[in-house]
Amino acid sequence: MRRLFTIREFEVADEATAARIVELQHAAYAVEAGLIGFVGIPPLHDKVEDIMDLEISWVGAFEGDRLVGGIAYVDNSDGRDIDRLFVDPAKARRGIGKALVGFALGAAKVTVSTGTKNAPAIALYSALGFRPAGHKVIAPGVTITSLVYTAEQPP
Repeated sequence: MRRLFTIREFEVADEATAARIVELQHAAYAVEAGLIGFVGIPPLHDKVEDIMDLEISWVGAFEGDRLVGGIAYVDNSDGRDIDRLFVDPAKARRGIGKALVGFALGAAKVTVSTGTKNAPAIALYSALGFRPAGHKVIAPGVTITSLVYTAEQPP
């Protein structure tokens, strides 16, 4: 089956791009908030100015010129930390998230955190070779799971 989207790096150089990221994040993280029972997910509350101020690498999934999903990460001395992953809920289950995470696996070690009750995200990361690396309670009844991928470990 042919992909109906392309994956590429991009810059957040204008308010329109930042506004589209905010729109997508709010929609995607609202779904996660429902799954984990917690509305305090930071990207759920980002504003355009917040996105424009981030010093982060962006990779997007595009249908033509329209952003439909994205992943943002930071490279550091320990590897790569995925800061956020979002896909337009109307475009879910089409391989966009998998393709975005696959692009981010270009480092020897990649870490990410997600809500422990976010079964779709846990399944996605696990299928791509991430392994649980710990849990942290962030609010009463709300836990996040940290996952790590290392290039030498098979999926």
